[in-house]
Amino acid sequence: MRGIELSELTIKRGDKEMLRQVDFGFSPHEFILLSGASGSGKSTLLKAIAGFTEIEYTGDILIDGERLNHASMSEKAKQLGMMFQNPGQQFTMKTLRREIIFVLENLQTAPNDISEQMQEAIQMVETSELLDRNLSTLSGGEKQRAALTVLLAMKSPFLLLDEPFASIDPKTRKLLIQKLHQLKKQGKTIILCDHDFNDYANVVDTWVTLDNQTLQTIPTALLKQNQSNIVLTNNTAPVNSILTLDNIRYKQNHHELLHQETFQFLKGITTLTGDNGTGKSTLFRSIAQCHPYQGKMVLYGKKLKKSRTLYQTLSLVTQEAEKQFVTLTPKEEFLYSENQWDDAKKMREEAIEYLGIESLVNRSVFHLSEGQKKSIQLLTMLSINVPFLLLDEPFTGLDERAATYFASLFKKQANRQDLLIISHRLAPLDGVSQHHVHLDKKQLWQQDYSVKEELKDVSDEKFCFGTKRTTTTFDY
Repeated sequence: MRGIELSELTIKRGDKEMLRQVDFGFSPHEFILLSGASGSGKSTLLKAIAGFTEIEYTGDILIDGERLNHASMSEKAKQLGMMFQNPGQQFTMKTLRREIIFVLENLQTAPNDISEQMQEAIQMVETSELLDRNLSTLSGGEKQRAALTVLLAMKSPFLLLDEPFASIDPKTRKLLIQKLHQLKKQGKTIILCDHDFNDYANVVDTWVTLDNQTLQTIPTALLKQNQSNIVLTNNTAPVNSILTLDNIRYKQNHHELLHQETFQFLKGITTLTGDNGTGKSTLFRSIAQCHPYQGKMVLYGKKLKKSRTLYQTLSLVTQEAEKQFVTLTPKEEFLYSENQWDDAKKMREEAIEYLGIESLVNRSVFHLSEGQKKSIQLLTMLSINVPFLLLDEPFTGLDERAATYFASLFKKQANRQDLLIISHRLAPLDGVSQHHVHLDKKQLWQQDYSVKEELKDVSDEKFCFGTKRTTTTFDY
């Protein structure tokens, strides 16, 4: 096997060159980490390699020594499997079981092999509990695991993974990286794009970065070891309650996710963690009165209920930025809401200059990279003058520089706004988050203790709200 060879490759997206005259080879049977700034062209490169016809390029892309330009999609898929940043864009069928069968039938897999390949993939990614659930109701992390299951069932020798762990909890992330490492040992060639470099040391064979329209290798010895001492609590932070939950219960697919007698969220910046599928995003939708629940929620002394004035008090930043856009360009998004902070324009201008996205403000939001979409979404929502902001995975698609910048904006916002943040990517919140709440076994737990490894079982009375506050640290 000869791997993937790029020869004099120039790739354009619109009128912008993403790669220029690149000669590069991805060696076979390796686990390759691909990095680069948001919008540098990583996703575009993976799509070009996978043979998506909408990607305009000149030069040659050889897969195991062959051009696949004129091959059918099923022929390409037998060689290359790709997982998108947004896995929801890949699903055609209603459930994971039917999706796998549909994909394998289109690859003309022998009927007797479909069940075997399905079971192998399900066992590898541990998704048996997702098989017959409606894909549209899965959490972001569950969708990513489902998409990876479909990809592995295809048994393609080359795997292209575009930020496959963006919404996956740390424990599952570590497990899946090791599973991919096993696949590499079995002969797969894996190119994986990520902005979070934790957990790849001693696993990745080659580290490649896309910068200034070219590809370069970086010594793998520079990969960060697991992040240590991530501080998510501050014992000097205010402890007055802003949001009280009273006898709250809610379900998803007839499955109870939360049964909470009472809980109080505190003023400032709170990080909410929990395994995939435990109901964190459903809690946000319930607070925003977009998901049914039993019980009472009180925000700033007033009972929450669906009304015209509700969104003068709170706003929700969704996981998928594209679903929140209501206009065509970033400039129009920025100006859509009339209820903005007095310094919102200045804040946006400084951020746009720092992030280097001045040229994007008049482009279609739907033609931006996922990281660029997330930046536009965050700048838009941070401009809105509301006292309480819910942010669901705000660092998805952002490179480290952008994620750190937005975390600093959150810290500034805390002087006038309370923020509740769901994130599996905790490093940007180190020293920014003031309170930490963990959702586990249908209960919310205030984290007021120090740990040296990822959270396991916190279902114990000593972790309930109201215990003595100490610093929470992590060894991720």
